[in-house]
Amino acid sequence: MTEQLGLRLFETAFWIYLAAAAIYIAGMFKNQTNLAKLGRGFFLAALLVHTGSLVVITIAIGRPPFLNLYEYMLSFTWAAAAVYAAMEALTKSTSFGAFCVPLIAAFALFTQLLGKEIHQGIDESIMPALHSAWRVPHVGSAILAYGAFLIAFVLAIMYLVRTQIDRNAAAPGGKPAQKSFWDARLPSAAVLDQTIYRTIAFGFLMQTLLVIIGAVWAQVAWGRFWGWDPKETWSFITWLIYATYLHTRTAMGWRGQRSAWLAIIGFAATAFTLIGVSFLLGGLHSYAGK
Repeated sequence: MTEQLGLRLFETAFWIYLAAAAIYIAGMFKNQTNLAKLGRGFFLAALLVHTGSLVVITIAIGRPPFLNLYEYMLSFTWAAAAVYAAMEALTKSTSFGAFCVPLIAAFALFTQLLGKEIHQGIDESIMPALHSAWRVPHVGSAILAYGAFLIAFVLAIMYLVRTQIDRNAAAPGGKPAQKSFWDARLPSAAVLDQTIYRTIAFGFLMQTLLVIIGAVWAQVAWGRFWGWDPKETWSFITWLIYATYLHTRTAMGWRGQRSAWLAIIGFAATAFTLIGVSFLLGGLHSYAGK
């Protein structure tokens, strides 16, 4: 019964996320800061309820919900929400909410549509490799990395929109152009660029831990650090894309649209690693899709 309480709490969190998204969007269209602040209140309430659901489920099943795809999505959605909450607090701006929170709500909906399969503990039917203390730090770093990359993806799209608006605002002949609907509703390109960088830097740190811990766990479980399993391969591809983003920015001075497109490509690889591999490819990590 405690497990069912946890699932009901997550369902409640989903509806609050949805309400928060609607309020953020209304605040953006009406350009009202008070509505955006109300949206933030709803969003933080949803995150609190979501956190409670994970705590209740963890107590009920005797472990963090990291075992199958449904459990993973419960945790990944929480991580994305936590990263967004931290980003909004650090930037002291609610102007990101109308873009980020609806996507978080969409992932919560996707999780709701998955089969609600929760395993009690780790029984003998589960792959032996999962009977390991390495599982928690490995999956924990994964959800934080992928949550950060999701937020950076949304910010990169916002950046491309912002720069297009700025380009259109440069009227021919040097005459001032009429401000567009989005001028007062999007952060500046400089703020977006810097926030993308900081979010990816955090995600890359978590992705690096994910790869290292996964290699150590593979050595313990299967007697080798690396086996080119599809999930391993795509995790490494994702790491390489974000390493390229950071290298080109710090060593080559890349900024702006090129970096934004790298953030978008990186999240495409992230999404395939997170969901596509589980549904489309087999391998030693296929348990994640069960």
